[in-house]
Amino acid sequence: MKQLRFRANGLVLNCLDYGGAGKPPMLFIHGGSAHAHWWDFIAPAFVDDFHVLALDQRGHGESQWPKEWQYSSLDYVSDLEQIINNWGFGAPVLIGHSMGAHNVLVYASRNSARLRAMIAIDTPPDYSERAVEFLRTYAVKPPRRFESLEEAVASFKVLPRETLARKEILSHIARHTYRKLEDGSWTHKLDRRTLIREPLQVWDQLSQIECPALIVKVTRSPVLDIEAARRMVATLPKGSLAEIGDSFHHVMFDNPVALIAALKEFTALLP
Repeated sequence: MKQLRFRANGLVLNCLDYGGAGKPPMLFIHGGSAHAHWWDFIAPAFVDDFHVLALDQRGHGESQWPKEWQYSSLDYVSDLEQIINNWGFGAPVLIGHSMGAHNVLVYASRNSARLRAMIAIDTPPDYSERAVEFLRTYAVKPPRRFESLEEAVASFKVLPRETLARKEILSHIARHTYRKLEDGSWTHKLDRRTLIREPLQVWDQLSQIECPALIVKVTRSPVLDIEAARRMVATLPKGSLAEIGDSFHHVMFDNPVALIAALKEFTALLP
């Protein structure tokens, strides 16, 4: 694995390159408060057929933070537009989870001609006001500091909290989640301002996504209702639905085998 750097809207954004250079591109987009390494147990399974990449979105992971708050859906989508328009790899299969999947839906509704396909994992096309306000309460809290990386890793939790992930998976992700400060303490790499969301509502734009599109419903997750998922698929011109069991919201940790299988089944049929 190596790292690439893309410049978008004046920010330097970090991207993991899992391999497969010269093959059709596949770009993974993580969810809120996460980072590109969340795909470490999924992305390597596709390098035989794709040039596989995973982006640290602005304010996350190793990517830069904007000076002022700029974390609306349109800010994230503008970064994707500049990266994909200029990277020279061609039209990607664009895959997102949670907030990243919402950004993928917004991007695809405006740029589906630039995509080979789109996959949205466990996200609705809208955000409830309750969810936006809940996240805002976290944004105003100061970031925790830890005396050591080991202490930080031991404290790591996903949100929503429910997970079936093995301890070693969560430990691996946690070790890429924190950074060391000048005083020797450790803290989350995240810009907490990312928790102040300004999401677009894209139900009315789903019909504009003309590329092949897969909606992934995680059966034990409350984030995307099954009826909403079916409605999304019915609205998409080339929509498909995959349901994955034995998992809560963070399916790439809870059931990576089933997620890989669903993505492979869908991508194997792409023109």
